[in-house]
Amino acid sequence: MAPQSLSSGHASISIDGTSKVPRQGSADSSPSLIVQTNSLSLEELKSRFLDPSLLTFATNTCNGTLQSYNIELFKSSTLPSDVFDNCFDLLEANMSAAYKATSRGWNPRKKKEEMKHPAMRYLVLTVVESDDKSGFVGFLEFMITEEEGSEVIYTYELDILPDHQKLGLGKKLLDVAEEFGRRVGVEKAMLTVFDSNKGARRFYEREGYDLDEISPEPKVLRNGTIKPSTYHILSKAFWADEDGEDDDDETDDEGGDEDEDE
Repeated sequence: MAPQSLSSGHASISIDGTSKVPRQGSADSSPSLIVQTNSLSLEELKSRFLDPSLLTFATNTCNGTLQSYNIELFKSSTLPSDVFDNCFDLLEANMSAAYKATSRGWNPRKKKEEMKHPAMRYLVLTVVESDDKSGFVGFLEFMITEEEGSEVIYTYELDILPDHQKLGLGKKLLDVAEEFGRRVGVEKAMLTVFDSNKGARRFYEREGYDLDEISPEPKVLRNGTIKPSTYHILSKAFWADEDGEDDDDETDDEGGDEDEDE
């Protein structure tokens, strides 16, 4: 799910991924970490911020066979049109109903505009098939950006095809994204999850995420009824997980968007 995003109330994001509102008290005219990072070529992004050891792996499928997978990084401008269509179609199938259940609603045109933002990056997961061709399995969509004055890596969407859920693949994508953010040097990882997506929240909490200070508070109605927010903003400070603790195993994983198939 997008943060309070380009199309849904997020602080206006410029082409380079920064907020259009300058930081208070900042007189430094040098390019920010965000601007520098988002101006790099795809090859520079790959060589500087990806951990090659995380990009190719094998895991046992539900029927016990060993299956090989690959993860590849794309900029929105380099993402092939057919892969973009695969990403959007999977997102729409998995998450449009959840979007429609909120005040934001589901707007395909605006969502596609958001997905094509120049600073948007994609981790595309493919499965190695028997004829050495690869098949689309899922994706993680993220941006190196600014949130309330903090430099962050923000996960917009994380979706896996139903036939490949429960295999730890969402965690694999998240691991790559988080390592990317650490190598860039941002302060933390952030994402937004729908209140209705309980499985997703459990998944992210196992991975070390917690409610961020800017996550919306529940509303108290005039009659005293407490109405929870329809979404929550979670974050994970990178300095907090440097003690080497291993989170959960990868067998009980998320499904559509940041969902955990129960």
